[in-house]
Formats: sequence, structure tokens, C-alpha cells
Amino acid sequence: MARQARRVPRSRAREEALAAAAAVRVADAYDVVVVGGGASGLAAAIAAAEAGASVVVLERDVACGRTILATGNGRCNFMNARLCGPAPAWGRYNDPAFVEAVSGPGFGDDVLAFFEGCGLAWAEEEGGRLYPLSRQAASVREVLLARARRAGVVLAPAREVTGVSMDGTRCRITCQNDPKMGGKCQVMSSCAVLSVGGGPTLARSLGPLGLGLAPFEPVLCSLACEPAGAGVSLAELDGRRAHVTARLLRDGAEVAREEGEALFRPYGLSGIVTFDLSRAARAGDVISLDLTCGMDPGSTRRLAHAAGGCTGLVDPVIARALGDDVERVRDLRFAVRGPAEPERAQVTRGGLATRQFDPATLEARALPGLFACGEALDVDGACGGYNLAWAWKSGLVAGRAAAKSAGRRA
Repeated sequence: MARQARRVPRSRAREEALAAAAAVRVADAYDVVVVGGGASGLAAAIAAAEAGASVVVLERDVACGRTILATGNGRCNFMNARLCGPAPAWGRYNDPAFVEAVSGPGFGDDVLAFFEGCGLAWAEEEGGRLYPLSRQAASVREVLLARARRAGVVLAPAREVTGVSMDGTRCRITCQNDPKMGGKCQVMSSCAVLSVGGGPTLARSLGPLGLGLAPFEPVLCSLACEPAGAGVSLAELDGRRAHVTARLLRDGAEVAREEGEALFRPYGLSGIVTFDLSRAARAGDVISLDLTCGMDPGSTRRLAHAAGGCTGLVDPVIARALGDDVERVRDLRFAVRGPAEPERAQVTRGGLATRQFDPATLEARALPGLFACGEALDVDGACGGYNLAWAWKSGLVAGRAAAKSAGRRA
């Protein structure tokens, strides 16, 4: 019988990654420094290096691209097919005009061409979601790292950037090495690309640059809710899933609508539908779930009467928890209290205000030589591959423009 490969203990894997990081030599100067080695940072680094620039990626984690491994429950929904063709789904972003100005009509096609060049095969699932053919996020990470190395990118993890400053035609980047590596480093460059994720890390990195930041908040997360009416118990519904049409209501008016899977939890609602509604939801809003997904009222009543309840319309466990009330099946309401488990949100909204950047290049208007992409900018999208699509495309735009700018500033 063939022996199974043993899994390397996490502590040992970290030690090995730190040893590999410590062996990376970081020079004093490069054409382009990329701050952050996640999805957008790797795309930017590849684009800049393939355009002829010398490039280093400074990443605070012990290895570059590790955040990719957690996307799509480890399967990496890396794009959405609805972004391909002449009319991409701009409305799935919070700042559609800016995303369109950056990406142009070839948005999704450009991203797929990039990954084809990386050697990645993919498959399409429901809702236009594109996954690597292997259904393993590691496939996406590995082809990106391999392409970056072929292009000559220096991948320097375990180095957290603590300051970015501009001095005439040069950028000065300071960083703190992992405690086990010890020491600090300073790198000069003609251009810098900010690709760090949203939140306080970004704010700390900017130092005295004076760029405006939109407030940070978790989105694409579960929502803490309570039933809007007596007789419904979240404890009884816990763990049940339903395909629903969900409407977000504010003062009685519909402000958002989504269709897909909802997951009932003791604290409220989860699932893809809830994640997408969380981008617009506020405390005090109401979520209305139609568990029949738009079936006409007459048909629902007729079928419920024929079955002697709602078990022919919805999950029998849900039907019983709702007292076989056909009206609740069609309009089950919850009052929103706010985000639930914000630390597990898929995306942090906020970051650098987009008005400060030229959409053609993603260069800061007031700070020539400084570029930004991905979550560093105040752009977020719906579930289904939209956020990673923005990371890849904005990284490619910023990286190519930074390489071109570095050539002029040399």
C-alpha cells in the first residue's frame, strides 16, 4: 500500500518559510517597490517586471500570496464571467464609474488572458463564477509565483513596511523584518505601488503622505439580525439553508435585491445573499426573504393547501419552524442590528479615496511615482469573483504604469 505524504506541522512550515525569507537578499534600490504581496501586488509586480523594471515585493507575511489560499473556501473564485465581453457588470462595484475608467470594456477578457499566460486552466460554475480547474486556490498562487520568478521579481516576505515617503523623484520605503529575522531595511525606488490590504495596516504605511482615506468597515460578512415578528426562532432555523430572493428595505423602500443561498444562524443570517446585502445594510434596515424565489402568491397558497402545509415549498424543517405559515414563507423578515463576526469579513471597505488617482495609470495625482491597486483603494465588489478580478486588473494597470514611469524618472 502506498504511503501517504505526511503533513508538515504548522510551526515547522513557518520556520521553513522564515528561513527561506531570510535567505532573500534585498538590494538598496529598485525601479519599482511593490508594498504587499497579495493578489494585486503579485499582478503589479509581474506586470512591472515584464515591462522591463527591476522589482521587489515587500510582504509582511512569511510568504507571498498566502491570502489567495483562503479565497473561495480554498477553491479561489478568481474571476466572474459577467465581467467579460463588451458590457461588464460594473454595477457589482461600489464605485462603478472608477472601475470602468480603470478597466475599460475588456476587463474580464484582460484578466483571463493574463491567467492563460500564467498557464492556468479554469472552469465556470453557477453565477459566472470562475475557479481554477483543480478547484484549489494553491494552483492560482503557484502559477503567479512561478511567473513572478521567471520575470525576475524579488519576492521578499517577512518584511512589514512601516513607512513610505517621497523625496523628489525617489521613494523611500522602510520596513521592519520579522522578529526572528531581526533588524530593519530601507529600499529606494523610482516608483512604489501600494497593494496592502485595507484597514489600519494601510493607514500606518502611508505615514505623512497626506492622502485621504475613506473610513474602514467590514463588508461581505454575516449580519446580526433578529426576527421581525413573534413566533420565529433562529435557534430552530440554525444551520438550515434556503435559496431565496432577498430584499433589503430601509424605511419601507427597497434599496438592494439579491438572489441566492441564505444560511440561518443563531445570531442572524449568513450565506452569499447576506454577504452581498452587507455591502449596503445598516442597523435598523429590514431584510425580507422570499423562500419561493418569486412564485406567485396564488400558486404558493394553492400548493400549501394541497400539501396541508409548506413542506412542498421549502425545507420541511424550515416549514415547521415557521408554523407552516405560507405568508412567512413568502416574506420572512429580519431586523438588521449590524455586522456579525466582522473579523471574518471577506473584504474591508475603505482605503485610499479614488478621486486622488488617475484611473488611466492609478498614479496619485499629487504624488508622482506613487501608485495604488487592489484593496488599497476604496473599491469593493460583490461575491462571485468581483473583488479578485479588481485586484488582478488594477494590479496590472498600476504595475505597467509604474514601470513606464520608472523609466522616465531614472
